[in-house]
Amino acid sequence: MTAVEIRDLWVELNNNDQARDVLQGVDLEIERGERVALMGRNGAGKSTLLRTIAGLVDPVRGRIEMTDGIALLTQNPSDYLVRERVGDELPRAEGMAALKMVGLEHAIDADPRDLSGGERQRLALAITLAGRMEGDQIPGFVALDEPTRGMDRAHKTRLVELIDGLAGKGAGVVVATHDVEFAALFAERVVLLGDGVVIADGSAAEILSGGWYFATEVARVLDLPGVITPEQGAAALLGEGAGS
Repeated sequence: MTAVEIRDLWVELNNNDQARDVLQGVDLEIERGERVALMGRNGAGKSTLLRTIAGLVDPVRGRIEMTDGIALLTQNPSDYLVRERVGDELPRAEGMAALKMVGLEHAIDADPRDLSGGERQRLALAITLAGRMEGDQIPGFVALDEPTRGMDRAHKTRLVELIDGLAGKGAGVVVATHDVEFAALFAERVVLLGDGVVIADGSAAEILSGGWYFATEVARVLDLPGVITPEQGAAALLGEGAGS
């Protein structure tokens, strides 16, 4: 089942009183249960695409069809923080469940503005998904825009588990990220944007090993087709050793 379908999407934004086409004829489908990394250099149109899908930006033309709603985490966690206490941002049992999900249950009495950048990002993620992680409440489409800023490896691993869990329950999950190593951990598919156009769309194994800029460290060192994570690299080396 399709989570979101985009056809011939054009978005124009003004910059210094000059209009610029930020998205140019984008066609894209995300299926329920897919885990997709949305990648590209700064200014490629990643954030604009997610915000347009969420209805925060009006397209010039094109069609967006979506089933069962969207949960969007934008790049700025301050957009979500309006209370003076973490526990007030996320009240009741579903709020505490969301805090535990991101590892912030210990900060329930803290002022959100006193948290670190990574903690604020995780709190915004909890607010986005509170009460929407089970059963019929799960959105058909979950979009996360650069969610790993300020996160250490352990919290990235926890985020991968969350993404896997949401996809396993039927959400199509798209994460806009510059973090190639993180993308290799969670994504089965990678969509590359360049100047508002989809320039590549394929498996993570193909995209993240096929070019220097977007290749993982393992792919750069070993230069083996489809080998993009340390675990895959170790398995490949052990296999070569066994056959030598």
